[in-house]
Amino acid sequence: MMEEIMKELMQDKRVRKALAYLQEDQEQMMEDLLELVQIPAFSNHERKKAEAMRDKFTALGMQDVHMDEVDNVFGTLPGAGEGPKIMMAAHTDTVFPLDTPLVPQQKDGVWYAPGINDDTHGLADLLTMIRAIKASGLVFAGDVVFCANVGEEGLGDLRGVKHIFRQPNDIAAFISLDTPTLGGIVHRATGSSRYRMIFRGPGGHSFADFGRPSAIHAMGRAIAKIADFRVPETPKTTFNAGVVNGGTSVNTIAAESSFLLDIRSDSPEELARLEGEARAAVQAAVEEENRRGTQQGAVAVEIQQVGSRPAGTQADDCQIVRIAQTACRALGIEPELRDETSTDANIPISLGIPALSVGRGGREGGAHTAGEWFDPTEAWLGPQKDLLMLLLMAGLQDVTPAQMPKR
Repeated sequence: MMEEIMKELMQDKRVRKALAYLQEDQEQMMEDLLELVQIPAFSNHERKKAEAMRDKFTALGMQDVHMDEVDNVFGTLPGAGEGPKIMMAAHTDTVFPLDTPLVPQQKDGVWYAPGINDDTHGLADLLTMIRAIKASGLVFAGDVVFCANVGEEGLGDLRGVKHIFRQPNDIAAFISLDTPTLGGIVHRATGSSRYRMIFRGPGGHSFADFGRPSAIHAMGRAIAKIADFRVPETPKTTFNAGVVNGGTSVNTIAAESSFLLDIRSDSPEELARLEGEARAAVQAAVEEENRRGTQQGAVAVEIQQVGSRPAGTQADDCQIVRIAQTACRALGIEPELRDETSTDANIPISLGIPALSVGRGGREGGAHTAGEWFDPTEAWLGPQKDLLMLLLMAGLQDVTPAQMPKR
């Protein structure tokens, strides 16, 4: 059934025109990408890039263009009122501090710049799709909302999409353009919990006050305990102490130290179990350090949760997955179910709303490093595939019905 609907879509002259436009528009897509990637957008500091996207949405003549309280940006292409509301999004933030050099460099046809793929490329793909839809005269049966959302990376903690789904809405399906493989389809939500463990003690001189408990020693004991955790391969469960801080000099007993802990699992139960073990390990480390102390004073720990991403799953053959697979195959792309990550789609998936993260076009690598690179060869295949997904989900007015139900 889905394949027959896709055949009908591919025969529509407006659809063919839109697909051709996306290929012809690759130069403009690259101009957008190279402009946007030079705007610093470290998580929780994305406003300048958000404002740039708002201006571009407005210039493209979208309806109801606005920025919300947390700097998510929206623009709507109204449908004919006969189908569901679909949201397609890419995130504005990157993992790179604001002082990171961001000037793109090209070598042998490959572009290098921090954040050029994740997820600035997704933003540029939103813009080229909007141009193609408008140039070809496509009218969806349902409304399509394009979104440039904040806070996907790191301690951004999915705050943009969390904010969207805390508000009353009738979004029937959500698609994030945020997977590195063209045919990639992420339909499961890896949950994560992130903590800042802060140790505080009396401090002192390393020689004169030797024997006082040390905040750094307590932290080291805690990290060592966590490093010995055992986790299952299935469901995939991981942990990592990623950042450590503390101390003032080599001959000072540290009065304060901290580390950041990341715990992830495809299973809510495993996630909860490991969280409990981590809390217990930290408390045990503090008690051990205090027992070792021979002078006055004690170390205490403050456990701050700084991130929480819910886990969730959808069936391998659910409707939204089948739509993504059908769109891939229509263009000769091999679909690939991937489930090794957490994305903005975590939030709607955890709420029972159909959602995916799907692949960008071209080839890419070096994500989250200063050497991030993008090869734009046939990169138009990404937005072509994504447009076909939208047409299946929202429906094409007077041609094909929506394949997602209203919400």
